[in-house]
Amino acid sequence: MRRLPAALLLLFVGCSPYVHSPPGRTFPLESSKALYPRETGIQFEGGGTAGADVGVPGFSLRVRHGIVKQLDGSAEFNFSSIRPDDSREFVGASQFLMTGRIGLKYAIIDHVAITGGVAVGGWAGGAFVSPDLSLIVAYENPKAVPFFTGGGWTSHPFNDKAVRLSAGESGDPFFGVPVLTWGWTASAGLRIPLVHDLPPHSTSPSLLFGMSFRGAIFDEGYDSIYGVRRELYIAGSVGFEYVVTPKRTRSATPN
Repeated sequence: MRRLPAALLLLFVGCSPYVHSPPGRTFPLESSKALYPRETGIQFEGGGTAGADVGVPGFSLRVRHGIVKQLDGSAEFNFSSIRPDDSREFVGASQFLMTGRIGLKYAIIDHVAITGGVAVGGWAGGAFVSPDLSLIVAYENPKAVPFFTGGGWTSHPFNDKAVRLSAGESGDPFFGVPVLTWGWTASAGLRIPLVHDLPPHSTSPSLLFGMSFRGAIFDEGYDSIYGVRRELYIAGSVGFEYVVTPKRTRSATPN
């Protein structure tokens, strides 16, 4: 049998299809620097992911808040649309994927940070929970901040449902149930601060751009010919973050 649409779906192995459970984050854009205490950042991102025979456009809305020095917390909403090719469609289920995530970022120094969180989501394959952990390295400066991220994630399905796709050019329908999935991410991006004459302890609004790679490995997906089942995806995105600085910080700074 030929390979079927995959991004959150995988392929037949002989006559045994495997469906991997999705990650909780789509294409996060962030450099290593944490927000100052009581600052709040509102960020919107849009982009898409491409895998074997599939496209996954979507967007993210993230709110960050500075908790203490070098530590901020975040809450985000991710929305994606799974679009398999070969004229296939989901049978009796929505093609949309939605997740909500809470997380923390600790900046060890301005140029190095650790970030992690937990997401809960739902899609055609049911509900899932997905923790993640990443290391961010960046060259923080007032003009253009390159950043690099590497990390791992897992996705644990619960209340899972069978994923069904209609027959495409191959004439064969797809049917499978999500399984435990784990993987890795590697990304590179650029953050461009838009305001350069801010008072001390203030963060500039920024434009962000990035590309990332994500690998997914399937539990119970071992095959004697192909080995452990895995998939690779590439994503690109662009974002904007507006940062609200507390009045007490501005008033404490001479004009």
